[in-house]
Amino acid sequence: MIRTILVDDEQHCITRLMDLINRHPKTFDVLVTCNTVPEAIEMVTKLKPDLVFLDIKIHDQTGFDFLKALDTIDFKIIFTTAFDNFAIKAFKFSAFDYLLKPIDVDDFNDSVARLKSESHQKTIENQIQNLFNNLKPDQSKIITIPSLTGFETLKVEAIIHLEADTSYTHIFTKDSKVMVSKPIKYYEDLLGTTDFFKTHKSHLINLKHVKKFYKGKQSYVVMSNDAKVPISVRKKDDFLRRFD
Repeated sequence: MIRTILVDDEQHCITRLMDLINRHPKTFDVLVTCNTVPEAIEMVTKLKPDLVFLDIKIHDQTGFDFLKALDTIDFKIIFTTAFDNFAIKAFKFSAFDYLLKPIDVDDFNDSVARLKSESHQKTIENQIQNLFNNLKPDQSKIITIPSLTGFETLKVEAIIHLEADTSYTHIFTKDSKVMVSKPIKYYEDLLGTTDFFKTHKSHLINLKHVKKFYKGKQSYVVMSNDAKVPISVRKKDDFLRRFD
């Protein structure tokens, strides 16, 4: 049983979460529900849960105020939030699970499945720091890459290109190559289109790392790590317009 605390200032949201939780009677042990940040700090410190469902806006405070007030964070977190593009982007970059309100039953069940699939407790202190960093608009974004032993972090600006490998993705930086068990579409959506461009169905590049372009029937670019990345015929004109 996962010892769980719910933190939310809206009773109907807690009621909805409890309804979803009660559909998994052998999974969760709900210790308490909290309506304020001070109450949540007190209960988490006292009861030491395994998991906290954490609302973002809690009266005039936030779930981030709650996290910053804790000396140690050794529990898993699933954020719950109304639609907020900026916060959601930060969650994705930092590999945190989140649920959009009103919480859909299928999304909740997917989160439960992910919880059950994790074979060990992750240390999330660095993950929290990455989240706080990614919530700052002017800071360099840091992406969190899950691994079998935990996770590692990469600065987005250091990513040179990504290559699909069936349902996996290889991420290349100047000094490393990381394989991640997520499809390249996931990173295409996550990294956006400002600096990144999909040159081919299997390749996504960071435009800031393009060193040379070679035209022809089989066009390609040379990246800053000297890798050659193909550009499909269908993508070539769009690619060239990015350098006009």
